[in-house]
Amino acid sequence: MVADLSNRGKGKDELPAKITDATFAVVDLETTGGLKPENRIIEICAIKCRNGQEVGMLESLVNPEQQISYFISQYTGITNSMVDNAPVIQSLLTKVSEFFQETIFVAHNVPFDMGFINMELERNGYAKLTNRWLCTFRLARRLLPTQQKKNLGDLAKYFGIIVENRHRARGDCEATIKLLAELIILAQEQHGVETAEELLSLQFKAIRNFKREPRHFSKIRNTVLNKFPTKSGVYLMKSAKDEVLYIGKSKNLKSRVSSYFNQNIDRSEKVVELTHHVRKIDYTLTGSELEALLLESKLIKQYKPRFNTLLKRYRSYPFLTFSEHEFPKLEIALDVEDGDKEYFGPFPSLELLQHVVEILERYFKVRKCSDHDFSRARFCIYFDLDRCFAPCKHPKHYKEAYIKELDQIRAFLSGKNPEIINVMIREMKALASENLFEEAADLKQKIHSLQKVFFRQSDIVNSVNENNVIAILPSENFSDCCKEYVLLFVRFGRLIDQKKVFEDETESLVPVIASVYHNGHSSPTPCRKEEIDEMQILSNWIYQNKDSLHCFYVKDALTTEQIHETLQKRLKSLSETR
Repeated sequence: MVADLSNRGKGKDELPAKITDATFAVVDLETTGGLKPENRIIEICAIKCRNGQEVGMLESLVNPEQQISYFISQYTGITNSMVDNAPVIQSLLTKVSEFFQETIFVAHNVPFDMGFINMELERNGYAKLTNRWLCTFRLARRLLPTQQKKNLGDLAKYFGIIVENRHRARGDCEATIKLLAELIILAQEQHGVETAEELLSLQFKAIRNFKREPRHFSKIRNTVLNKFPTKSGVYLMKSAKDEVLYIGKSKNLKSRVSSYFNQNIDRSEKVVELTHHVRKIDYTLTGSELEALLLESKLIKQYKPRFNTLLKRYRSYPFLTFSEHEFPKLEIALDVEDGDKEYFGPFPSLELLQHVVEILERYFKVRKCSDHDFSRARFCIYFDLDRCFAPCKHPKHYKEAYIKELDQIRAFLSGKNPEIINVMIREMKALASENLFEEAADLKQKIHSLQKVFFRQSDIVNSVNENNVIAILPSENFSDCCKEYVLLFVRFGRLIDQKKVFEDETESLVPVIASVYHNGHSSPTPCRKEEIDEMQILSNWIYQNKDSLHCFYVKDALTTEQIHETLQKRLKSLSETR
């Protein structure tokens, strides 16, 4: 049986303009055999991602109502006893059909995964999926050297992706998400891809035959690339006159930079022109992928290379704060100023933050009036609508209640209280049931705005004042006989220092801990745009790597010795479980 993919990725859904706004549903199935009517699904995992962040998951073992062969059990690790009490596919199909709405279907072999799902949908009376789709196998063929094997395991090795639980649906699904992120970066660098439409079209582009390469390519490979390490870092491509033409970063410098000088892959006009001018390539090794991200952003803004289209200027990332008043109101700030103010953020855009403020002011009873109007002590419409306590009229009576309201806002912004979203979803469904579709659609957009913040900040303390973290991750040298870790020291949302340390040699960390967390500063110092940019990069990176990170939140009350002692215990515990 062959899956019907005649639409070549062109389903009925319109794509958002930007790749970062597109929702990708990355899928992996485990089955009793090939794409044939007699075979069945035994495990499914689908993860929705938007802008590199997980926004939904569907995962389940499936009872195939037939025996799983010994070969399949050995291959996947899924046995008959594991699926005996699992749901049958018929009970999952409604969820499956709804899960893929308004998404781009992504798999490492789309004909197989989409074909299997559509076979089950059709068999049970459901409409088949008609989503736009992206096959990472096809995309890899257009972006990587022909001699590079394109199966998921080999591509994971190529990009330095750690695959946990290989040949289980979730393990392969998470690996495919990381592979997709790497391929998108290559598509942007090599082909100037900026939109979701361009990305999907690229997978169908003809693979050109080998062409005679420019003379200087072999010289660069022999004299420059042979000396490149396979570690993470930042590279600077330069002309014969030392002009910086392009700056990039990679977890594997040798693999990434070599891909530019391989004629046996399809390359964009931009990359052809770039490599035509390149004569020198410098690099700087970094202790971690995060350091590479931060250094790349800084150098691009410093040199403004003509072949870099992104990151050339510092964006204004807004913060949410409370005004300095006995009864504070919500305010938007574009800078972190000196003083005791509490800041939440940075947020990805001003538009998103304005949505968030509007929602918070609706669902929490905080005042909206100016300080001048507050001083007049008059009831207003928000009191009549039960959206404000009117502390202007009864300051003593409502002081405690107002403080509790502010604490609930803090809890929500720190990802500890998602109840508002649940309330809004119930309201949206009620509006839709009353055929008030325009109002329901408006509320749906607000929920989406809030979820973009909530999902991004989940597991990350969102207040800049409280964002004091030591993030622990294995170093590139980590193994059973080499328990080496990278420690990232974050103070007020900024990366202050990073150290490599063995789990049993932590005494050198004591002065670092003291200088970062006990340096006399009890609140954030003013931030320049460069530092706010770094805070945004750091926040996104921590979220995207949360599964491989261990975060230790440093409370102000802890002494240097207590922090060090806790770190020792955490490192020992991590070493025993890895």
